[in-house]
Amino acid sequence: MKRITIPALLAIMLLLCQSLSFAAVSQFTGTWKNTDPNTAGVTKLSITGNGNSLRMRAWGKCHPQDCDWGEVNAYAYAPGVSSDIDQNAQAVSALFTTGFSQTLVIVRPISRSSIRADIYTRFTDNSGRSNYTASYTFNRQLIVGPIGPIGPIGPIRPMPSVEEDCISFNPSTVTVKNLDGRWTIVDGNHLMFNFGPNRTEALQALRIIKHYRMNSSCFVGRPDPSFQYLLVNGRAPQGNMPGEDCVSFNPNTIEVRNIGGSWKIVDGSHWVFDFGSKEDEARKAFAIIKKYGFTRSCFVGRPDPSFQYLKK
Repeated sequence: MKRITIPALLAIMLLLCQSLSFAAVSQFTGTWKNTDPNTAGVTKLSITGNGNSLRMRAWGKCHPQDCDWGEVNAYAYAPGVSSDIDQNAQAVSALFTTGFSQTLVIVRPISRSSIRADIYTRFTDNSGRSNYTASYTFNRQLIVGPIGPIGPIGPIRPMPSVEEDCISFNPSTVTVKNLDGRWTIVDGNHLMFNFGPNRTEALQALRIIKHYRMNSSCFVGRPDPSFQYLLVNGRAPQGNMPGEDCVSFNPNTIEVRNIGGSWKIVDGSHWVFDFGSKEDEARKAFAIIKKYGFTRSCFVGRPDPSFQYLKK
């Protein structure tokens, strides 16, 4: 019988698949947990990187704790040789090798919060054991990114609850003060925003807060937040104000992507927010944007803004 090699098996599996969904590579990245807590197979997967530099780590069921298979190179596959692999990946594969076996893992998207992993194990130790295959479903372990399905395969499910870090204040009593040469917005003894020497920008930010009646200042990632937003009675600010500097985006089409090693929230080719190496914070901010339906990112003092806020 002719032996089918691992690369040939991968090609066959991709050709035989009849219902692949296309997805951004960032949809594959993250930590994934098997939906079956009693599985005897692969319990967890971790995929990191971007379309041209992916890594996969796997854990298998063991006692008293799961066995770490280690981390290996992984590869994304697009529908054609000229396709943008970062935007149109349809599968990711990785090969784990031990002294007695080779295990090929092929991952495909099910929805924006779940994947299917097809596992093909071939024994190389002449033990007589049969090569075998298995399939598992995994959910994203940190569900703070997009969770609707890819394409027309089902209804969009609601976003999960997000734990938020907010400080309340009274928009009627906030004011601008100069503290040791720094212009700040304060509420009583509470220092809220620091504008350094920029008195004009501090006054403009104060007008914005009072115009919208903003009364909560919220953060992702304190003490060095990567994302900040303000709310009005627990809702997104709405309306317009003369002289605002805002950039629009579509909350229905944004996604979290790793671009050149930096985690960003993007809308098409437009970079909306940059989180550097902080993937978890990017995904949490993504969920917050979805929750409140923000459509505009606004600034005071660009190109180096001293104050930023979001609104509908």
